[in-house]
Amino acid sequence: MSEEIISQTQDSVEWRTYNGQRMRRLPLSAALVGLSLVLGACADISLPDPTILTLQGKATGVSFPNGNVYLASGNGVNTDNVGTLSAPDTFRLTATTPPRLESAFDMLTVPGCTFSGQASDQPKIHFYDQLKVMTPQGDPIGYIREVITSGGTEPFSVVARVYSDRAATTQGTLQCGSAAKVVYAVTLRPGWNAVEYAVASNSATMKTLPPGVTTEFRSDLNLPYVTVELAPATLKFTTNDTFTVSATFYQNGGYNGEFPISTDIEGLTVEPASVTLSDVYELGLRPANGALQSLGIGAQALRRQLTFRYTGTQNGTRPFVLSLSDPYGGDAGRGDGMLVVERP
Repeated sequence: MSEEIISQTQDSVEWRTYNGQRMRRLPLSAALVGLSLVLGACADISLPDPTILTLQGKATGVSFPNGNVYLASGNGVNTDNVGTLSAPDTFRLTATTPPRLESAFDMLTVPGCTFSGQASDQPKIHFYDQLKVMTPQGDPIGYIREVITSGGTEPFSVVARVYSDRAATTQGTLQCGSAAKVVYAVTLRPGWNAVEYAVASNSATMKTLPPGVTTEFRSDLNLPYVTVELAPATLKFTTNDTFTVSATFYQNGGYNGEFPISTDIEGLTVEPASVTLSDVYELGLRPANGALQSLGIGAQALRRQLTFRYTGTQNGTRPFVLSLSDPYGGDAGRGDGMLVVERP
C-alpha cells in the first residue's frame, strides 16, 4: 500500500505516503469516508443468500502471520464479525450479524452534496472495500482487496460489498462541491450486495457488478509507523540537568531493528539514543480504542524509560518533536512534548 489515511476532518483527509510524509487532500465527502480505498475479499460474487456474507480465499502479495480479518473501509473497521487468516495467505470470514443500522449512512442524502439523476428509493447503506488484517492482539498489519482482472467497466476497479436496508435502483451523480463526486449506476437488494467500485483523483464510481468478471485477491502491508507517547509529556528543567519520562512506542504495521531517537531542539538530547523494536508478538498491550473496543482488542506497544538532558541556555516554554529515524534516514515515527526551562 502506497498511502494510508491517518486523520480526517470535515474539510480534508490527511494521509501518509510511502516515505512516511504527511500530506493532505480533499475527501469525496465526510459521510462517504467508506468510499475511499479499495476492496477486499469475497468467495461467491453472486451472493445467493443476501443475509449472509462469506468471504474466503487465498491472497497473493505479502505473507501474513496467523491473525484475524475484519470488514473495513477507509478508517472504519466493523467488529461485529471476525474472520481468521491462516499463514501465509488463506482467509475466511462469515458475516452472519448484519451491520448496525445506526452506523449506516444515506447513500444519496449527504450534507454539502446534491444528487441528480433517477433513484427508486434512498437506501441506508454500509460500504466495505477491504478486509483489514490484524494480529490476534489487535495490531493492524495489512489488508486484502479483490481486484477485477477482466470484465470490469472502470479502470482499476475492484469488487466491494454493500449492505443495504432496502431495494433501490440508482442512476445518477452525487456532486459534492465543485470537484468531488460519486457516480452511481447500481441496483441494490436488501441485505448484502457485490458491486464494481473504482476511485479516481476526485471521484468514485459504484456500479452493478457486470456478469462474468474475473477477480483475484491481493494483499499488502500497512505502512509501518511508530507513534510515541510521553508520560509526562512536559519536560521541566529548573535546577535539574536531566528529566526522565515513561515512553510508549505504538506500532502500526510493524518494524524490526534499531532506530535512532532525536529531538528538533538544539541542546535537547535523549538517552538511550536509539530504541530496538521487535516483532509485534513480543510486545505488551495497549488499551483498546475506537471500534475495536467492542471486541476487547488492544494494540501492542513497547514501553521504555527515556532520560532527556538539556544543555541549552534559553529559558521559556516551547513544543518539541521526538523523532525516530529508519535505516535510510527517513521518518519512522514521532512523539510530541513540551519543553519548559526555568533556570536561574
